[in-house]
Amino acid sequence: MSLLLIAVSASAKEFPPGALKVCGATQCRVVTDTQSRAFSSLLWGARPVTRAPTPPVGSPIFQLRFRDDPAGAIISPTAIRVHGLNCGRFQRGKWYRLPASLRGVTAGLKPKRLRAFVPRSC
Repeated sequence: MSLLLIAVSASAKEFPPGALKVCGATQCRVVTDTQSRAFSSLLWGARPVTRAPTPPVGSPIFQLRFRDDPAGAIISPTAIRVHGLNCGRFQRGKWYRLPASLRGVTAGLKPKRLRAFVPRSC
């Protein structure tokens, strides 16, 4: 799986309605406005982000997208790994816990699977 990385300005703190999607293996779903605000807070907020364990190879993963372009983040049902997006907030190769408000964002989507190679982050 190859993911293209898109650099996004750190000043882009709010996503317009319909701007974010979560994509699985075969389809994408538009993220709700409430979930978009939660992603904005996670990606650019002032609160510290909590580390999560690295999911094992073969775990279900999904891609966060800005409209039709990759957002530089992959998510599992409970964690997120950010690459090339707000590098001052996220460390290279680390996974972070998804807030409870985002835990159901992948429900019903057929996942991709985590491979041993994940693109480098920040």
